[in-house]
Amino acid sequence: MVKEKRTNPVKERLKEFIASLGISEREFCRKIGVSSAYVESIKQSVSPKVMQTIGIHYPELNPVWLLLGKEQMIKAGDEKPEANQQGGVLPSEMLAELLVEARNEKAWLRSENERLTSVVESQQETISELTKVLKKAVAQPGEDATCAAVW
Repeated sequence: MVKEKRTNPVKERLKEFIASLGISEREFCRKIGVSSAYVESIKQSVSPKVMQTIGIHYPELNPVWLLLGKEQMIKAGDEKPEANQQGGVLPSEMLAELLVEARNEKAWLRSENERLTSVVESQQETISELTKVLKKAVAQPGEDATCAAVW
């Protein structure tokens, strides 16, 4: 069975932004006050607290692009998005979209968990049946064993 590798779009977009700055991930992490492995450790998204810190240190980064992949990576000229006007609080529309995205991810994870649980149960049954067959085969001396002793 081939394991399907899911990419994390938020992590990939953050890496793209860091590359556009021409700095290392380690330098980026140091500047925002997180561990040097933070970017690699992102599982789903960036926490609101880290997002706010990123917004303070890198105000040119468009949080809508980072979190949702919409709009442009760098904010347009003099436009001041609602996030900056409210001291780093994300717009309610964006939070609603993030909530929907999180619910969809949760539903997918649940169904994937159920599917994998079913696969494991099926494999456990197969192992159990094969173990029974093997025990019977070992318990019954075969005709080949006596022939082998003669040769």
